[in-house]
Amino acid sequence: MKKAIIVMLALLAVSVFSSTAYAMDFGSLESVQDTLIPDGKDAVIHQKITAVTNANGEIAFPLYSKTEMVSIEAEKGSMAGNPEVVEYGDNKFNVVTFNEKESEVTFEVVVKKTGIYEGKKAKLGDTFPSGARTIEYKVVNSSPVAIKSYSVKMAAPEGKELLNIVGYDAEEAFGITKEDGMTFGGFDFEEVASGKEVKLAINIFSPMKIHSTLVWILSILISAAFMFKNKDLLKGKAAVQQG
Repeated sequence: MKKAIIVMLALLAVSVFSSTAYAMDFGSLESVQDTLIPDGKDAVIHQKITAVTNANGEIAFPLYSKTEMVSIEAEKGSMAGNPEVVEYGDNKFNVVTFNEKESEVTFEVVVKKTGIYEGKKAKLGDTFPSGARTIEYKVVNSSPVAIKSYSVKMAAPEGKELLNIVGYDAEEAFGITKEDGMTFGGFDFEEVASGKEVKLAINIFSPMKIHSTLVWILSILISAAFMFKNKDLLKGKAAVQQG
């Protein structure tokens, strides 16, 4: 009788473990690309997500704090319904179901995050220019799966110039690009584990009445000098600089 009870308890433990493991199987996140566009003091975040669904067609992706989802649209694959917010322990994350099971899908999510572009006074000491402000983007991968490749780029607000990127890898090229008349600073953080926080910050300033090319060169030079002096600010691997 005692042996039978021990066997039953062992089977129950295995069953509970299997159920928990299955419950946490929400596919895999191959890549997440976040692009921040200023909207007053808030940010509109365009997320492009490539993932592989589980056996039920589900995929989990992060739910950032202080955000509101504006839209979600499938680019590869077809969604079977609207995304849902799932609570698991202390975490909250999004789950969307696709008709394609155990398949690669791509979708774009637009969310609005409050207060990002309010910024704070930049800690640059006597470095030119005065009045620079730091814009910081900090999020947590709240999903139960790791993001295999995560990248983020932030646009400088209209009428402002991007002075430098605060978080970077001094051994690699930092990403500063111009797209649609906006200047972006960005990084590739590679893999981001479940529950891990990622942070990127840029310094911006109001340009003086000088030629835009000079401003661009000045931004690059100050960024390079800042990188050399502050190697300990590394928060992730830098993105390869684009044209």
